[in-house]
Amino acid sequence: MAIWEEFLTLLDSLEAALPLTRASDLSDEPLARMIFQLSEGLIGEIVAIVSAAAAAAARSGAERITKSGLEGLHYIPVSKRRRAPLRNDLL
Repeated sequence: MAIWEEFLTLLDSLEAALPLTRASDLSDEPLARMIFQLSEGLIGEIVAIVSAAAAAAARSGAERITKSGLEGLHYIPVSKRRRAPLRNDLL
């Protein structure tokens, strides 16, 4: 199975575990690409993004994760966080 297929399977698994009442279709290309870009492909980041987006969707009453909901998180990828240059120097 290709890496992209495995990523989509992970998104489907995460979505199935969410307590939201409406389908988010996380494995549809626009949302999947956005989550991949924000997470930089890191599993912990993927889970953090999906979890934060699900919590925001539940609080807002939308009950589904959307592109605008992901944008509203203002999530900063690992490589752009404050300590990222220091971390890169260690590697």
